[in-house]
Amino acid sequence: MPLANKRPGGRILPARRLIPLVEPQQQFDKIALAINEIYKHNVSQLSFEEYYRTAYNLVLSKNGPLLYNGVRTVLETHMRESVEHSILQHAQTADSNPTTENNEAFLFSVRLLWSEHVTAMLMIKDILMYVDNVYVKAAHLPSIYEMGMCVFRDTVLLSAAGSGGLGTRVAKAVLRQISGERSGEEINRSTLQGISNMLVELRDTASPMRTVYEVIFEPQLLAESRVFYRDMAALRIKTMGASEYARAVQADLDAEAGRVQAYLALTTADLLRSVLQDELVTAYAPDILVIPDDGLTQMLDRRDIPALRVLYNIYSPLPQPLSVLRSGVLNHILVLGGQITASLLATDSGETKNGSTPQPKSEITPEASLGLAAKTAMALRWVQDVLGLYDVYDEFFHKSFSEGSSMRSAINDAFIEVINANTRAPELLSLFMDDNLKNGLKRKAEQDVDHLLERSVLMFRFLKNKDAFEHYYKAHLARRLLFARSESDDAEHSLVSKLKVECGSQFTLKLEGMFKDMQLSMDMARELRASAEYASIGLDLNVSVLTPTFWPAMTPTQQPSSQAAAENSAATNSDDPLSVILPSGVLSDSVDVFSAYYLKHHSGRRLTWQYAMGNADLKVQFGSRTHELNVTTYQMIILLLFVDDNSLEKPLTAAKIQQLTHIPEEPLARQLQSLACGKYRILNKTPKSRDIKPTDTFVFNMEFKSPQYRIRIPVVSARSNIETEKEKAVSQAVIGQERLYLIEAAIVRIMKTRKQIPHDVLVNETISQLAPRFLPSSKMIKDGIGKLLDREYLQRSPDDPRLYIYLA
Repeated sequence: MPLANKRPGGRILPARRLIPLVEPQQQFDKIALAINEIYKHNVSQLSFEEYYRTAYNLVLSKNGPLLYNGVRTVLETHMRESVEHSILQHAQTADSNPTTENNEAFLFSVRLLWSEHVTAMLMIKDILMYVDNVYVKAAHLPSIYEMGMCVFRDTVLLSAAGSGGLGTRVAKAVLRQISGERSGEEINRSTLQGISNMLVELRDTASPMRTVYEVIFEPQLLAESRVFYRDMAALRIKTMGASEYARAVQADLDAEAGRVQAYLALTTADLLRSVLQDELVTAYAPDILVIPDDGLTQMLDRRDIPALRVLYNIYSPLPQPLSVLRSGVLNHILVLGGQITASLLATDSGETKNGSTPQPKSEITPEASLGLAAKTAMALRWVQDVLGLYDVYDEFFHKSFSEGSSMRSAINDAFIEVINANTRAPELLSLFMDDNLKNGLKRKAEQDVDHLLERSVLMFRFLKNKDAFEHYYKAHLARRLLFARSESDDAEHSLVSKLKVECGSQFTLKLEGMFKDMQLSMDMARELRASAEYASIGLDLNVSVLTPTFWPAMTPTQQPSSQAAAENSAATNSDDPLSVILPSGVLSDSVDVFSAYYLKHHSGRRLTWQYAMGNADLKVQFGSRTHELNVTTYQMIILLLFVDDNSLEKPLTAAKIQQLTHIPEEPLARQLQSLACGKYRILNKTPKSRDIKPTDTFVFNMEFKSPQYRIRIPVVSARSNIETEKEKAVSQAVIGQERLYLIEAAIVRIMKTRKQIPHDVLVNETISQLAPRFLPSSKMIKDGIGKLLDREYLQRSPDDPRLYIYLA
């Protein structure tokens, strides 16, 4: 008997699928019944495998549309009935009497329906899995679960309970709950979190890429929040101080961030924070800082670090408020810095306690020197006060301003202006360093010394005219090195190293050369003591041989105070010998012996003796008493005149002493004042006035008495004091001349590289090169260019007079 499924040729065909002949509507009714049972929580009575097979058969029998659309209809019906029986009454109650409890009941009912619907849809999705995998994909329809979410959205939120649905009423209820919480009421955050999650999961009908949360709820939340905090800010600005206002704003920001974390969508965080920042901070940024009696100024004055930290935290994320805060801090520093500088200028101008200005005197008197010492103390105090002020704001920077770059620049800019507003700042800073390196490092720990040096270099960093500082620092360093006045050699070298880091090796080249000269002089002194020539020197002679290009220009008027253990002199390798005359005898012979020894070992050089920079220890007998006097070389020369005259009682006039020694008039007056008018009166002066006149006579004081054996004779108006106006003018002239050399050198370097360059470009590049040392004016650069044109280093282009050509 032939087989039924056998084709001609002997090939066997696969058996056909047998689909049960069951009415499709009856099969769907079984699934609809199962869906209703799921919503009634009767899941235990259902056979998921049976319903899965039923759905499978419907899809296979080409009844997918019947199943898919029928499920939608069942869901819609259930949602409408649920809204009618479980939610609508709560919604109406919340609308008519919007208390916290009524809002909570309404929102809870919506959340409960949503929760049940999601749970049911997860089960329905499993039953209809084959529908999703076959029919839904082929028909390009939303999955069963997505369709269930759309049904909830359209039936419950958008269409139920009249036009507009429950969605708007849900949003308003949530906003009322949030408003109540902002006012201090207790609410159920869990319910709001469920509502928020519901709105986030549901997609908008018109814009599927956006959520219902973004379309219906979030705009209303932001709008109501803006109104709420705008009113709040207007009230607070009238009743609170800046510190209290800042803390209130920070509390609001933290509270809203907490709400977002608790029950709002995370995407709302930045938008809501922006609303608060706009209404609470940006709108009142300048007003907050100038609240009477409790503004930014008062917070800075009382060093309220916690309040400033809060203020900075609310201002820093916003460019415009941060700029306002930055300006406020900068201006406050300028005010305080101006007060510090004003106190110095008042002292420098010579105002007395009653406000009158004393008349200047032509001679330097002890009273004037005391006044100069007081000005020097005030100058040192100015540097200390400025550094103290910086320490305060540096603490603010680290503890209150979170080390923000904007606040760092504000603080630095303010101190640059404060420091450079004082034209004496380079001198005062050098004087401050000099005082500390001589006297201020005693009994200080290493970290304290390093802190002091760091702060000094910090102030140096703020100086615009660093070349002026170099001028003064070289002079002060020279006196410390020559008279062994430095407290710590390590500190000296450390400071120079820090300056080298700031400005490069070229800036410290001469300073390092000064240290090298002192080391070479010490080595030479040991060699001299080991030589045969040393036996012919009748005293303990120490000589420092200095390279003139490293050391500051020394003139006889330069008379620093000194303190050393033996007779010291400074000799420079120069061609301009000074005309001071040494008394004949051991001193002049010793100088000749050293000169011969040095020149024998260093042929081709020439020594110039700088007696203004020396000092000596003399044993002097006053009757039956002997004292050891530490004096300057000039003072020693003056005292030896009385010995050389072989009559200690023979008077000499100031004019005669000047004639015999050739000591310049101004330093001579200071030396005589120190010997005859100071605390230790080695000479008696006639008349007894403190002024020095050419006709005044001096005689050795044989009656001098002192309980001390070793006495140091201080010099009136020692050069460790602040410069007088006359001395300042001289220094400015020297600095100005050095700047001209630097400008010309910079121009030549630029022209060597560029060969041809327009005038404006040359000026800009010259300023750029010299800015680390000082800021040259356009006029100074133009003068430098003119001199180089005259000396034929440059020439103007025949075609363009503003184009310069370098001449090799």
